[in-house]
Amino acid sequence: MCGGCGGAIVGRTVYAMGAKWHPGCFRCCVCDELLENLSSYEHEGKAYCNLDYHELFAPKCYHCKTSIIDERFITLDDPELGKRTYHQQHFFCAECGDPFLDPKGSGRPAGGQTFSGDGDFSGGEDGVGFTVYRGHPYCEECHVRLRLPKCKKCKKPIRDGTRAVEALGGKYCWECFTCAGCDQPFENPSFFQRDGMPFCERCFSIMIKNEM
Repeated sequence: MCGGCGGAIVGRTVYAMGAKWHPGCFRCCVCDELLENLSSYEHEGKAYCNLDYHELFAPKCYHCKTSIIDERFITLDDPELGKRTYHQQHFFCAECGDPFLDPKGSGRPAGGQTFSGDGDFSGGEDGVGFTVYRGHPYCEECHVRLRLPKCKKCKKPIRDGTRAVEALGGKYCWECFTCAGCDQPFENPSFFQRDGMPFCERCFSIMIKNEM
């Protein structure tokens, strides 16, 4: 019996979806295209052509808005913005556009790779690390330049985990927080403030004496 019309089959037969079909009955349920000699997909007992199946059920790339047909793709799972899927070639830094994955890389397994929260910038042999900020991925260089606090003295970004000092309404690299008079580091956390600048006890005392 034909899986489409239910009638008897005499002659050429199409075997698909666990059933037998008249060649003229095995069609895409959306566009009515004959599927005998085409790639076909099954979803909830219905047959679909390649185009309609991926248009209806495949994940969409957040960058180009088209269906992802490739077996390998990227998913960003953001707690606030939800899941976003990308073609591998469209998974790049939101600031500079540099790709995170080597387009020639062949060692990745088929299927989607899912990343949640911040990356640790350890991309491994097959790519470059990244971090996620407000739902968008950034390379380490752009993340450091755009997001990290800057030293009040040298103006360079202060990386996470490095020694730093918070004082005078800003943040300083550990080696940059020195006396404004002698440029020597402070022996202890105590310092004297004058006109928004830090001074050690010796330099501050000299400055006060000179003003008397």
